[in-house]
Amino acid sequence: MPPNPALALLNAPLADLIAVLYKQFSRLLAQAGIALSTQEVAALAEAAAQRQPLPPVAERIRERLADLIRESEHELQARFQMSFAQALSSDMSAVRGWETTAEFLELANHKSNAELRISAASSLLLMLGDGRFAHHALTVVDQDGGVMDVDACFARRGLCHYAHVPPSAEDWLEQVRAALSSSPPLSSV
Repeated sequence: MPPNPALALLNAPLADLIAVLYKQFSRLLAQAGIALSTQEVAALAEAAAQRQPLPPVAERIRERLADLIRESEHELQARFQMSFAQALSSDMSAVRGWETTAEFLELANHKSNAELRISAASSLLLMLGDGRFAHHALTVVDQDGGVMDVDACFARRGLCHYAHVPPSAEDWLEQVRAALSSSPPLSSV
């Protein structure tokens, strides 16, 4: 098999990964009145990566990301009657309620967007020291089945950072699970 390019994320500087994930949410954060400059994002990312105190805006970012996760959870439940884990393990053949190709594509888009927001936001929250949705990052890793696609690599890095576990450790997942079961879920900073 060819090498998996997503595995490069396991060695990338964490601050870079935080900045990439932040960028995915920049429009949604700006709509909530949170608009950071490139330099502010870089400073936030570096502070989070080094487990230094975060600027006050970080709490607003974390709360907006948590709201986006809750909204996406609600979307999956209301529209598809699925939890996040069920949605990740179900392809579109399990989705009912469409008759035309346009309806199918619209539903597929809603499902995919909700899954991506939950996955990316839970990873970013972990990197920002907030473990409230660590269970979603664990779901991403579990559903990945060891392939380590991009979402699973981000989840792994977030979980490892939050739990103070080296992402290169062979038993990283066991160490993360042990750390999560013995620590409060809100902050690792």
